[in-house]
This record gives sequence, C-alpha cells and structure tokens, in this order.
Amino acid sequence: SFEINIQAIDHWSTDARQDAWFSACSLHSVIENLDIKPKWISIISDNGPHYHNSELMVIMSKWYEWYGIQVKKWIFLEAGEAKTTVDSHHAQISLSIKRYIRIGGEIQEGSDITSAIKNIAGTSVAHIEPNQIKENKGKSMTIPGISNWFEWTWPIEGEDAGYIKARAMPNVGKWTLFSPAHIQKLLKGEINQPSPQVSETTKPKSPWKIPIPHSSGICPKRLPLQELTNELQNRKVDYGNQNKRQKLVEILDKELTHETLEKKESCLRNRSMLHKEYTTRLSDITEFPLSSGWAMKEVQKYGKKGGGKRIKKSISAVLEESQEGEIESSDIPKVTTIQGWITRYAAQLREKSAQTVLEEA
Repeated sequence: SFEINIQAIDHWSTDARQDAWFSACSLHSVIENLDIKPKWISIISDNGPHYHNSELMVIMSKWYEWYGIQVKKWIFLEAGEAKTTVDSHHAQISLSIKRYIRIGGEIQEGSDITSAIKNIAGTSVAHIEPNQIKENKGKSMTIPGISNWFEWTWPIEGEDAGYIKARAMPNVGKWTLFSPAHIQKLLKGEINQPSPQVSETTKPKSPWKIPIPHSSGICPKRLPLQELTNELQNRKVDYGNQNKRQKLVEILDKELTHETLEKKESCLRNRSMLHKEYTTRLSDITEFPLSSGWAMKEVQKYGKKGGGKRIKKSISAVLEESQEGEIESSDIPKVTTIQGWITRYAAQLREKSAQTVLEEA
C-alpha cells in the first residue's frame, strides 16, 4: 500500500481524573480493540502530566508481560508544541461538536459526544470507565529527574532487558538506566493490569488515509492536471497516453512513495558512517569552552523545580521584624502610592526631555 491508514480511537468518560491510571486504561482499551496486535509500538505525545509521569513509565515496563507487545520508545514533545496529526484530529472533533450544536443537537451526556463525532473519517468512539484502584497506594512514586528526559524505552532483549532507559533528547546523548531493583523500590504495592469497563466501539463510517509524506511537500491530489504531468515528466515517469487526473494522481503518489522509501533506506545506511565522521571530527577539537551536552535540561542549574532563587537573609530578617510588630504596616507605602510616584516621575522626565529638545533646536 502507498498510503498510511490512520485509526483514531476516542474515549469519553464520567471519570474526571486525568492521571496515569486513566492513561493506562485508555491505552489498554486501544490495544484490546485492535484486530491485529502489533509486535511493537512507538508512542509520541505531548508533555502532559497524565502522560509524562513516573507511574505511567513504570506501568509501560509491564506491557510485554501483559500484552506481548514491546514499547520501543515514548517521545514527549514540548508542551504546546505537539504539531502532529493528533492535533488536526482534535480540531476535527471541536468543529464536529460545534456543527452538531448548530444543527439543533445538544451535548448533555457522553452518548451525545458519540453522536457528534462518529462521522469523522477513521474515527471510533467508546465509553470508558477506568477501574481506579487506590488500595496499597501510599505516596506517589517518583523517578528522580523525570522532567529532564523526553525519550524513554523499555528493552526486552540484551543486557539491558528489564531496564527502563531515558534520555534528554530523542536519538541524542547517553541513556540513564533504571534497573529492575530500582524500579521495584519505586513500586507502592503491586501494579495490576488495567481492566476498565469499555462499551462497544463504534465503527468508522469511512477510512482515514493519507499518502506517505514526501520531503518536497507535494500533494498530488491538490495539483492541477498540467502540474501533475510536469512533475511526472521531471521525474521521467512514463504515464503513456493517460490523461485522466485521478490516474495521474495515483501514478505520482506511487513515485513519490518510492522516492521516500529509497531516501529512508539511504539514510539508514549512511547513519553509522555519519556518526563515525562526527565522532572523529569531535576528537580533533583540542579545546572547547563548553562541556559536551552543556545545553541539556538535565544539567541546567536554573529553571528546575526546587532550583529557584532563595530569598536573601536580609530581606527575610525584615519580614520577620514585620511579623513581630517591629515594623508597622503604616510605614510601608501602599501600591497606589508607589504607582503615583512612578507616574509623577515619568511625567517630569517627559517634560524635562521635551524642554531639552526645544533648547537644542
């Protein structure tokens, strides 16, 4: 196939808690809904707290045991920067709900959401109620430094099997490893496989398919007939006497897909060579003012939780005196008084500046 078949599975729930367990239950529902189970998966998501947390990262280490599926990686994108296909799907949901209301529908319960969005291409909808288990659960587990790492992986083979691995940037830098013994210390009781209550999933009314993206950004379906023939001729593609636009779109789609796949194979072949060349080039640098990895979040001293600037001792002493009554609140100017000072000073400064300009003219 020369197209990517996208399946969107949406859930609605009366459970208002968006936490690690809700995310785990939703992922469980998605996997159980698939007719053909994958051997492995990769996950890309935003940096929401219900995804990027220690509990869910530990839960993902159980996936191969529970489902026989390897979680190859989970990449977290910066908050508000998740420019993925998922964002366009969220926009479709929003527009569908607005349209549903405009034509007389009402959103009063979850089933109304299903009615509003069930016609979106490639979209299935289900009602989910997570089995929220709180027994034997003390203080939330925390992987030290979790906010610094945006790529995670869970190996199932080799010397790192059973470990959780994390690093600051996808495909860049060294891994930080958490051993099975370390993971066990994080656990507050047993982690059981989710078993949420899930309604029957609706069937998509139409498929959601997109062509494999090409680096040129060309979208054959949007090209007029003349541009289609020009693109084919530039690539020396023989399309015979074909002049039907739909057929030309299919031919160009096929050619662009071949180019993309060939480029991917070439990149994979050259990756090791480029890495070797880069490493050699770095070894030739005798002196560099900054240490390797200086820009990584994990080595930053500022902008981290608990790493903010502390209040000065002198200010702390003054505040203590105020608490003890040594400084009267009447001695401290009000905000409006200070604002008045600033306004008067600004007016005087403008007047003085204008006078200076007139004298120099």
